[in-house]
Amino acid sequence: MEITKAADILDSAMYSGDELIIITKERGQIIGVPHSVDEFDTDPDRLGYFIMIEPHLGDTVYLDEIVEIYSDDAVSLAKFQYSIELVSGK
Repeated sequence: MEITKAADILDSAMYSGDELIIITKERGQIIGVPHSVDEFDTDPDRLGYFIMIEPHLGDTVYLDEIVEIYSDDAVSLAKFQYSIELVSGK
């Protein structure tokens, strides 16, 4: 359920081109526009989203590391106070 909520928010922002502020467990915040789904390409055991940070700079954010998601105007879209289960592509 929680993975679906995070994925829905990222999908919506990806299709509308909205910038998000994504807070992760260990890497801090990543600010950018979701560009595409990383379907176990970067890590064969984790589903993620490729985030465009700048025109030629991006990063992959995995669903299991997201703690909170904000819109670009700092409105909280989702807060996860649990541990999202690892999603495996196998």
